[in-house]
Amino acid sequence: MTGSVNVPCEAILTTAAGTGGVKVVLASSDSAAVFQPSMTIPAGSSNLWFHVTCTAVSSTQTATLSASEGGVSITFVLTLNAAPALLSVSSSKVAFGDVALNSPATQTISLGSTGIGPVTVSSAKLTGTGFSLAGASFPLTLNPSQTATLDLEFDPTAAGAATGALTLTSNSAGGASTVVTLTGTGEAASSYQVNLSWNAPSGSTMTIAGYHVYRATSGSSSYALLDSSIDAGTTYSDITVSAGAAYDYYVESVDSAGVSSAPSSVFAISIP
Repeated sequence: MTGSVNVPCEAILTTAAGTGGVKVVLASSDSAAVFQPSMTIPAGSSNLWFHVTCTAVSSTQTATLSASEGGVSITFVLTLNAAPALLSVSSSKVAFGDVALNSPATQTISLGSTGIGPVTVSSAKLTGTGFSLAGASFPLTLNPSQTATLDLEFDPTAAGAATGALTLTSNSAGGASTVVTLTGTGEAASSYQVNLSWNAPSGSTMTIAGYHVYRATSGSSSYALLDSSIDAGTTYSDITVSAGAAYDYYVESVDSAGVSSAPSSVFAISIP
């Protein structure tokens, strides 16, 4: 048996029980496999059904079940397997994109337990210049279907591409180590910035929580979210623009349920 489960069992007499029935004493050698200690087989019947309740164990073990009546005892060995623990990570790669120097950007990943046993993350090791971790302390134990959130931050202090890795050590049956790769590029402060402003939507039936601003190089349809956090105001300053470049912007509102609107009209600008 694996994990928490009820196991149907049957005790059978060699002959039918007489008047008054027959009392059968049941016993288990392991507290991880329990059942009612005694039951009575009614008169005229020769069998008894009962359920063994097994709880999840962390290591494989055996439980010896016994049924006794009239000086006769029959045993049965039940193997209890360790419930597999499985760690899930919402993403194996986190890309921060271009981040202005000394202007930290944050992205979030989720850890989960998808096995039938609890998974324990014993440690988290972070490598790479400019990357940091917050949101959880270790060791961290997650029960089945339970999740936890980790905040990853990239705060570059020098211009150029940076790489890093988050290594999670756990008892997951999928492997003792789970690695999340991290990338980002530090952008030197520009002597230019683009100041955007817009009007809040009217007539919305949902409360507006904030806005997301997207940018693409003019002529490209590949828009990137400039800030993973929701911007509460109706203005945004893009300080990562480069001289001689041209950009297209649009804005989406985000309601209190986390649902984004359709994109606004595109605003185009060229930097001298």
